[in-house]
Amino acid sequence: MIKLRHSTVDDAGAIARVQALSWQATYRGMIPQDYLDAIDVDAWAERHRGHMLEEPEGFVSYMAEEEGEIVGWALGGPNRDQRMIFSAELFTIYLLPGYERRGIGRMLMNAVARGLMSLGFESMIVWVLRDNWAAREFYEALGGAYVVRGVMDLDGTDVPVVSYGWRNLGVLLEATDQGSGHCGEAGREGSASG
Repeated sequence: MIKLRHSTVDDAGAIARVQALSWQATYRGMIPQDYLDAIDVDAWAERHRGHMLEEPEGFVSYMAEEEGEIVGWALGGPNRDQRMIFSAELFTIYLLPGYERRGIGRMLMNAVARGLMSLGFESMIVWVLRDNWAAREFYEALGGAYVVRGVMDLDGTDVPVVSYGWRNLGVLLEATDQGSGHCGEAGREGSASG
């Protein structure tokens, strides 16, 4: 059974592990292989720990656990680009390889949307690698509308990205409530099977 809970600073190592393994499995061929091979999970954990300690109000971070193992993570907060009409941004959503297509991503999206709405956010944008078709189809299936393309600088390498947005987080809640199990109200732990 999958359980969702709020992330804590103590989760920084698990977050880094999930993110690193997800990047290495998902982004092969989309970003330089030498970058993927050089990922330092300990350094990423320290970076996450620092961000979590400094994180101002307005951020929501959730973990997905199965039998005590962290298998997914999602983080949302204020949109970094104030020129956009979207008030919030989904910064990250990662699952361990092998945990895709089990409804966990949908559960994490639901929790982030609920958490952001409880903080007064009404809309949300997410950036995704242009060639990550599985993620793009996931966001489209949840009602995300294509917004604009861009470029992400990854250690001096330009990586093409695109964005999807929800002008109304209620639309995302409706899409993620269908068939994913209920995650509980923001701030409460929730669970669902697969």
